[in-house]
Formats: sequence, structure tokens, C-alpha cells
Amino acid sequence: MSESRDIQGVWLIERNTGRNLISKAYSGIEIDMDLIAPFLSATHTFIDKASHENLKTIDTENNRYVWEATDDLLFVMVVSKGARLSHMRFLVEYALKEFMKNEIPKDQDLDSLLKTWTGTSKTFKRFGNFVDELINQYEFTDEALIAGKAMDCLEVYSHLIKSILSVDINKKTRTRLTETILKRAKYVVEKFSCLAKVPIDENGIDVLCIDVYNTSYRQLRNALEELLKVVAVATKEISPPDAFKEMIFEEAMPYVKRDISRLQTYAILDDVVRYLF
Repeated sequence: MSESRDIQGVWLIERNTGRNLISKAYSGIEIDMDLIAPFLSATHTFIDKASHENLKTIDTENNRYVWEATDDLLFVMVVSKGARLSHMRFLVEYALKEFMKNEIPKDQDLDSLLKTWTGTSKTFKRFGNFVDELINQYEFTDEALIAGKAMDCLEVYSHLIKSILSVDINKKTRTRLTETILKRAKYVVEKFSCLAKVPIDENGIDVLCIDVYNTSYRQLRNALEELLKVVAVATKEISPPDAFKEMIFEEAMPYVKRDISRLQTYAILDDVVRYLF
């Protein structure tokens, strides 16, 4: 097991009081897990009032704090500065949605649940175990704890790559584009074993053959993001500008508009903007 971790600690905090519903330390961070919660809650309240933007990160000297919030709750993750921010945001959002979906009794709402909560962490032990499992799956295992979500994410990248490769170019240019992608993708394929059997030829790139049940979400996201970058950059460089522009407006952007919810859920929209524009 690697000693290097992207995710160092998490908190689920009641915003009004600063109480910890759960707090987890996954590495030797020099933070009092109980004392930090009121500080984070107060910091978030300040940012809400002082900023006109939806700021969801704060950098310190050694770490980065990433969060997602509702009116009553704040889910915070402290991560290394080398961690991919889009992936961290996905995990934070996914965990908070899990809490909202499964931890509130049917005969209560969140407000009444928090008012009657005595403050004991045992109340949310199941959710704490879920967070542990989610984090450990991301960091270490090859078991797809969120295989359904991984498949969902895979489908989005598949649509994006197909849209990009639908660019209207002649056969000679298509051959040149394929050769360029093959050459640049070689390093990516060698780096990520899940891409080893993905066919890359003049017919396209079939990422749907990746086995999400035997691929960790962390490896899947890293691999797909780097492959998308190779495809997008090569296509932009080799295609005539008018053809590339037509593909953007006729194929890529209409797909993004249709599937905007999933692109936002898996933080893939950042990749689209970064590599296509």
C-alpha cells in the first residue's frame, strides 16, 4: 500500500453550530479534528458573504481544502496540492449526496434531524464507514465501489471523444490524425493499464471496452482525462480551423448541452473547456 495519499482528512459539519457529524484523518495531518470544524464553518460563512463567486477551495502552505455545502451542512476534504481538483470535487459532491439520500429518516427532514441529534458520532457511523470505503477505494483498491458511477463517467468521455473525432476531414488528414493520436497516446496507454486493450484506429477510439469493475475510479478518471487531452489537442492541431470549429458547434457543444448534468456531476466540464477552447 502506498504511503502517499491525496486525501488526508474529511469533516461533515453542521454549519450553524460547527459540530462534527463525522471527522476522519487518513494521514498524519497536524490538525485537531474537533477544533478545526468551527473554524472551517466560520471560514465558509465568511466566504459566502464576501465573495461573488462560488469558491469551493482554500489553499494553505501544505494542503488544499475542498468543500461542498447545503444550507445546513458543510462537507470538507483536506487534500494534497498534487491531487486533481476535479476528482476531489466529484468525491465531495458524491459523498454529500449520499448523506442527503440515505441518512435522513423518512419521517424527518434535515433540520429536525439536526435539532434532535445529541452530538454523538455513533449516530452517523454508517455514513462514516461509507466515507472510509469511498476514500480507500479511490486511494488504494482495484475494486469498483462506485462501478455504476464509473460506467456513467466512462460513457460521457466516450461521447466526447466520438464527437471530437467526427470532425469532417479528408482521408489523408484522417490518417495523419490517427497516426498522431497513436504516437501521443502511447505514453498514456503505458501509464494506465486500463487503456491497454482500447482500440485506437481510423474507425475511432472505443473506451467503452474498459472493465470498470476491475479499474479503480482514480485510475479511470486520470486515464480518460489524459486520453481526451491527446485526442482534443491533436485534432485541433491537424484539422483545418473551419472543420474544427464546425465540429465544436455541430457535434461537441450540442452533446455537452444535452448531457450537462453528468458533465457537471463528474467535473468533466472543466476538461472540455481546458482542451477544446
